[in-house]
Formats: sequence, structure tokens, C-alpha cells
Amino acid sequence: MNGDIAIVGMAGRFPGAADVWQYWSNLAAGRITISSLTRSELLAAGVPADRLDDPAYVPARGMLADPELFDAAFFGITPREAEIADPQHRLLMQTAWAALESAGLATDAPFGRVGVFAGAGFNYYALNHVFARPGLVDAQGLLSVVLGNEKDHLAAKIAYRLGLGGPAVTVQTACSTSLVAVHLAAQSLRAGDSDVALAGGACVAVPQHSGYLYETKGIMSADGTCRPFDATAEGTVPGNGVALVVLKRVEDARRDGDTVYAVIKGSAVNNDGSLKVGYTAPGVAGQIDVLTRAYAAAGVDPATVGYLEAHGTATEVGDAIELSALTEVFTRGARPCSLGSVKANVGHLDAAAGVAGLVKAALALHFRQIPPLAGLKQARPELLDGSTPFTVDTVARPWETDGTPRRAGVSAFGLGGTNVHVVLEEGDGPAAPDPTAPPGERTELVVLSGRTPEAVRAAAEQLGEHLRQRPDLPLADVARTLQSYRRHFPHRLAVAARDLAETATRLRRAPARAAARRPSVVLLFPGQGTEFPAMSRGLYDRYPSFRADLDQGARLLTPILGLDPRDVLVDDDPHDVVHRTDVTQPVLALHELALGRLLLSWGVRPAALVGHSVGEFAAAALAGELAGDDMLRLVAIRGRLMHDAPEGGMLAVLASPRVLTPHLAGLAELDVAARNAPDLTVVAGPVAQLDALRERLTGAGVHWRALPARRAFHSRMMADAARRFGVEADRVDQRPRTVPVINTVDGALLGKGLSRPAGYWATQLRSPVGYHDALLTALGLPDPILVEVGPGSTLTGAARQSTQGRSVPGYALQPRATARPDAGDVLAGIGALWTAGVGVDWPALRGNTGSRRVALPGYPFAPTRHWLDAAPPVPDVPAPVPDLPASPAGGGGAPASPAGGGGAPASPAGGGDGLVGELVALWTALLGTPEIGPDTNFFAVGGDSLLLIRMISQVQRRYGVRVPIDTLTADATPRVLAGLVTA
Repeated sequence: MNGDIAIVGMAGRFPGAADVWQYWSNLAAGRITISSLTRSELLAAGVPADRLDDPAYVPARGMLADPELFDAAFFGITPREAEIADPQHRLLMQTAWAALESAGLATDAPFGRVGVFAGAGFNYYALNHVFARPGLVDAQGLLSVVLGNEKDHLAAKIAYRLGLGGPAVTVQTACSTSLVAVHLAAQSLRAGDSDVALAGGACVAVPQHSGYLYETKGIMSADGTCRPFDATAEGTVPGNGVALVVLKRVEDARRDGDTVYAVIKGSAVNNDGSLKVGYTAPGVAGQIDVLTRAYAAAGVDPATVGYLEAHGTATEVGDAIELSALTEVFTRGARPCSLGSVKANVGHLDAAAGVAGLVKAALALHFRQIPPLAGLKQARPELLDGSTPFTVDTVARPWETDGTPRRAGVSAFGLGGTNVHVVLEEGDGPAAPDPTAPPGERTELVVLSGRTPEAVRAAAEQLGEHLRQRPDLPLADVARTLQSYRRHFPHRLAVAARDLAETATRLRRAPARAAARRPSVVLLFPGQGTEFPAMSRGLYDRYPSFRADLDQGARLLTPILGLDPRDVLVDDDPHDVVHRTDVTQPVLALHELALGRLLLSWGVRPAALVGHSVGEFAAAALAGELAGDDMLRLVAIRGRLMHDAPEGGMLAVLASPRVLTPHLAGLAELDVAARNAPDLTVVAGPVAQLDALRERLTGAGVHWRALPARRAFHSRMMADAARRFGVEADRVDQRPRTVPVINTVDGALLGKGLSRPAGYWATQLRSPVGYHDALLTALGLPDPILVEVGPGSTLTGAARQSTQGRSVPGYALQPRATARPDAGDVLAGIGALWTAGVGVDWPALRGNTGSRRVALPGYPFAPTRHWLDAAPPVPDVPAPVPDLPASPAGGGGAPASPAGGGGAPASPAGGGDGLVGELVALWTALLGTPEIGPDTNFFAVGGDSLLLIRMISQVQRRYGVRVPIDTLTADATPRVLAGLVTA
């Protein structure tokens, strides 16, 4: 381990930027996003008019969009808990998820040993919104309020809600908080306490729509602008923001194929001590020390640093001292070092300022671009006279290098003297096209999911817009990122497309569905009549394992059939034999077996297999009952014997056997050959008698369709073929099956570990195909999902008539008579299976394509308002429980006083709807969610043990009873609680 730390992910929200990419766009353009507030905005926010009239009032601030919005349900937090929590805690929690998602870590796997090092600014929300409502504090309990607002719990709450097992440390060093957090996180990684670390901070000062009073020689700017290192600079401007970076040891990042935005070579932290004029003043000696030690720790010569993201508050004293310290440590290199400060763009983000500068510097290294110092009018004289090794850029420029690595430094100096400096080196630049990547215009599978239907639709809209804005993205990279590097939630959609434009179009139309938790996958293997030329071509060209299976089968069958099966399966059937029984059956069985094996290699785990006629042989081979080679030999014999049988025909009749039977009277040589659905029966026999049956059916208004078969399969006309085939089949080794199979002779489920009885395959050839009976058995499995493994959609189509009104998902993998050239239909089918809840091994599905992970829009959190409007203080009226309806029985419905005196306890309402209703109202008020019913489980809607104890305490005071906690915990519903109250 060399001690280098990689920045592998980042997320944040800043003034004028909803994410880090928009933030970088603003920075590279030199855009200033500090807001100038109007008088009407300020008055609406509650700023007194007389303050606005003060000449010293400056109406400027760097503002976040919608800090009151938070997706509480995503994190299992109740609405009430969310609205009393510090918005800094909430936004950091959402940002933590987004950062981990950007690093490819928010997958279905547990996060593991991820550390959290973060801090926040002063909690104005608690002061002005929460504690201004003493009744609310009393009702919720002081401890609950503290847990949502005290900084001690900031990092630990993130670790708890996201399931992160590393250290959770809240860091508080004023303006240097978030960069000190980065320093500590890097130390944690080097020490082995964390394998991944989140580091950063937040500042959300409320009300946002407010300015400040300028004070001469103070910290704040007189004109609402922040111009670091400008000769005319007068101070800083406050701003709100939140950001986190994701860190890994460099060797781990390279092993995992992460994008390394920058490498932390070293860092240092110290304090000025008393070597300065005052507690809030900066200290030049402390800054020199921290810079010197940071570069020593990094093993980097400061002269090789090309960009320095300074603390840069734009105060006269602060800029002068910082520039003096930098000049003391830095010497002139081959090129001057460009000096910048993000405060010029967004204002001073307080506890988030350091990480905001770090993200800026890391992205400058990543994009190989020096960002400008925004708003600069006239640089300080020291930057113009050549007395320092620094320069300032007013426009962005390419970051040229003489062959040495690009390097940057980032400083943050906290009010109170805690200084930190981090040394960065370039990591990966923007991805160049990969020469090993698959060719363009190839179908890829793009998958999206969300906790709710609204979330997955929002994700689709968000991704579609992103793809329209980024036409340079390789579609294979987009597919890989979404398949393997995102957590998959219950509501899902999937689209198979060949390019970004088609993907964006399909995303708008794609339906979303709720995935079953543990669906039973039933693979259906169709029989003769569904085949078409080149049905294997796309699969053969794209998937090596499928190609290997087909090639092996072709080597076995070619001498038997007198032709290469690939002429039919891969080429365009130059011999016109695709529908000839002696060819069709073995090549169809080979195709279906290879496709079934491909599905298994992709992680599809069937609960049962069903084969229709010859399809049952492919099912038997996939289940392990027959060796693949044995199965192909048998089917080749079967096909030849059936082909050599006397000529006949087959008729599909849209009627049940009961309706059909009277029409068969006198036609003794006809047999029912298959029952495929309740009202779909196949009849087979001599052509003349079939012609007679057609006339009867037409006269009776019964619909029918002649099948193209020239033999009477599964009828008495196959008796001789069945006898001869049985001799051959009984010579083949029958093995215990490893997957359950539903046979189509009697529809029975054949469990694992057993094999077929002797004579089964002869009986199967002569007997009618009982597909409908087999299907009814399959539909009895838990949450069945039907998958047609082979050409056509005959079996899934018939299944729709057999579900008896149930909605059973059914998917055909090759529904069209001409397959897509790149197996796009099969990919689309896999996507549909995934949306239904079927697990997929995504790396196996993709194979070694050379695709890479790319930055894509993150999870679209539900924009739900959780906010207490600021309220003036109210008299401290005891309110131990929310107002409830008076008990309908016994009087005394008023709540008891907190001390237990001043009135008798309320009488229970007899356990009927009245008491249950009161308890529902209590829970609704406590949890802040309207979805409470008599049988709602307290924990299922976000309640925790602390809130449970709080609720029980209120109930005991109100009704003068004791509630056994253990009993209630086992089944915590209002109805159960009512029973305990009246017991």
C-alpha cells in the first residue's frame, strides 16, 4: 500500500447547480451564481422592512434550490421525523447515497466497511423552526428532536440509514470542516479502519431568502460580490451547499476499475494556536506550517503544482496573509501556478467550503482544464509584479503539462485557526473510445428501477434527457453502468435499443412494473411448427457459449442428417428443409437446448420446465435427464421415424374437447393430438376424415385452422413410429433430473432427483400433448412467470387463455418469425424477465465486451416537502399528547397532565372502533404519516424503538394503564394496542 488515496465518486448541490457536473460547467464558464434578492422576496421571507431600508443591508446569498424537499420514505424515515430534522442532516444523507451511486457502490450488495466523515454549519432550522414550537418538542420528546438536530448524530445517522459499517465521525472545525473530514477519511483508509470513505459537509442557513448587514472592516462584502485576490476585494458572501466525495485506496480503485478523478498524495492539518492577533484572525505561521507538512507528507515539490484552490475569502487581511504564506512555501516552477477560489462563484459555504474547493480542483485535474477566477476586476499587485510564483486566469484554459503529472493543492482555514491543506495529483481524464468495445449499432439492454412507480418514470425521463444531451456516450457503457452499478428497486422498466436516440425514445414509452419478490420461472420449450430459417443467427454471432453449443451439436448431427444444421439455424436454409420433420425436430431441439443453457449461464434459475412435443426433449436435456448428445441422437431418430410415417394432417380447432367430441362422431380414425388451451384443441388423422371434420365444424360455426404438418403427430398413425422409437429410447441412459419438469402426458410435476420411467418417450410420441394440463400445474407455483425458450409465441399465447382471469406474466424470447440480427429480441425478453423480478447475472450477460462504467444521473429522490414553517414563540402549554377525540365511553377523555395529576386518566373506549380510532390518530400525529390504519404495523411505516417507547408512555398516561412492551413489539398495531389497553 503506497498511501495514495483515490477520489472515485462525488456528489453535491451548490448555488446554481443541482449536481457536480452543472457545478463544473458553471466554474469552467466563470459563472457567478450568488443570488441578488429582490425586496419582495425578502419581505415574503419575513425580513422586516426597516432592516431592508438600512443602507448597510446587502441582499445577496448563494442559495440552494429547494432545501425543504427530502425523500424521507427512501430512507425509512417518517414524515414527522423528517420535518423536525436539520435540513443539513437530510441533504447530507441524500448526497451520501448519490455519491456512493456515482462511485458505483450503490448496488444490491451491502456497502460494507464504508466510513463517514462529515460536518455541518450552525443549525438555524432548529433554532427558528423546531424549538420555536415547544408543543411539538413536548409531543415528540426532546431526545427525538436532539437526534435529528444535534451534530453528534449527523455522521452516525447516515451510517445507520445507509447501512455503512466503517467509522462514523462528525467533524466540526468551522470553515475547514469538510476538508478536515477529507484528511481524516484518508487517514482512516490508510489505517485500514475503512475500505471506502465518504467525506464532506453541508451548510444550509435558513431562511435562505435573507441578506446580511455589512460592517466596515468585517468579513462580509459591501456589494454582495466575493472577489478573492482582487485589489478591490471587500469581503465574502454567505452561501449554502452540500457535497461529499468518495475515497478509496488507489490500489483498490484500480483493482475495481473505478474512475479516479484525482489522487490525494498527502495532506496535513494544524491550528494557529495563539500566534495571531485574535481568535477569529488568520495566522501566517500556522498556514506556512500546514502547507509545508502537507507537501512533505505527499512527497511533492510545491513548484510542480499547477493550480491552487485557495481559501480565498476576499477579505483584505485574509487574502494578504494567505498569499504571504503561499509565497513562503511555493517557489517558481516551469510555469506559474494558477490561483483560484470557488467562493468567487458561489460564496462562502462555511462547513461545506473545503469540499466544494476539493471537488473543483479534482474536476480541473479530471478535465485537464484550469478554471478561471470568476469576477476578477484587478488582481492584487503581488500577482502582477512577479514577486510570487502565482498567476490568475480570467478565462478557462487547457491544462498543459511538460510531462510531469498535473498537480493541485486545496486549502481551507477555519474560523478559530484549524487549517488543512490537501495535495492532489491527476488520475483519469475523460474516457477515450475503447478500441476493444463492441461495435456501435448493437442492441443493448438499459434497465432502470425505483422505490415507487413515480420514481422509475422520473428516472426514465432524467436518463432520456441526459442521453439527448450526451450523444457521445457509448450505449454499451450506459447499459453496463445501470445493470451492474446501481441498486435495483421493486419498480422497474427495461428497454432494448441499438443507439442512444432509440433508447431515449423507448424510455418515454416503456411500461414500468412491480417485480415479484421470489417469482417461479417456468421455461416453455415449443414444438415443431414454430421454426424459421436463421433462428439462431443473432445468438450464434453474439454469444460464444451459444455458438460453442451449436457447433458441438452440429458436429454430432451433420453425419446423421446429411447436412450441417447451421445451414438451417444460422444461414438462410439454402436447401429449403427447415420445415421437414426429420430436419426440423433435431435442429429445433439443438437451438432450444443452447438457448436454455444460455439463460442458465445468465443467472436465470427455473422452478420448472415444460416442453411441447419435441420441446420436451430439450427440457429433459436442460434438466439433466438426458445427456445433450444422447438427446440430439434420439430426436434425430424420432424425427426420421415420424417423417417416414403415413401421410396425414392436423387441424387446430377453437373449441374445448367437450364441444369438439360430438363433431367427431363417425370419424373413428381421428384423434385428439393436443389440448393447448381450454378452447384450443388439435385433431390429427387421415386427410379425408379431417376434410369431413372441417365441413362439420364450418357448418356449426366452429372456427378451425389447418396446420402445415403433413403427418398426424401424436395420433394412432404414429403407433409404429412410437414402438420403434421406444426401443431406441430405452437404450439411452436416463439420469436424475436437477430441475423439476412438468410432463405433458398427464401434467404431473416431476421433482428433482428422479428419472423418467421406462417407456415414457414412446408413450409421449403417441399420446396427445397435454400442454393445458401441464400449464395448470405450472400456474400453481408461487408467482409464476412463463418464458418461451425458442421461436414464436405459441405457448405463451395459449397460456393467456389458461390463466382463468389471473394476470400471469408471459414472455417469448423470439416472438417474431425473423429474429433481430444481434439477438435483440432475446435481450428484450431478458429485460422483461428482470422487470418481473427474475435475477440476472449481468456480467455473464454482457460477457467480455470492454464496456466501462460512466457517470449517469442518479436516483430521482421524491421531491416531498418536509418543513416546519418558522413560527413565533408560543406560550409553553403542556402538550404531552396530540389532541385526540374524546373517548366515547366513560368521560374523562382529556389527557392527563405531564406530572400525572390534575385529572383522572381517560377511560378506555372498550376496545371498539372508538379506542382504535384514537390510537390511529395518536400514531398519525406522532409519525406524521396519513397511511395509518387499525392493522398498520408501527415499524413498517418507519417507527423505531425510541418512538415506540414514546408512544407507549403517552398511551399509559392517557388511559392510566400499563402496556407490556414485549407483547406489543411482537405485533405493533393500533388494534393490538387497543386490546392491551382494555385487557
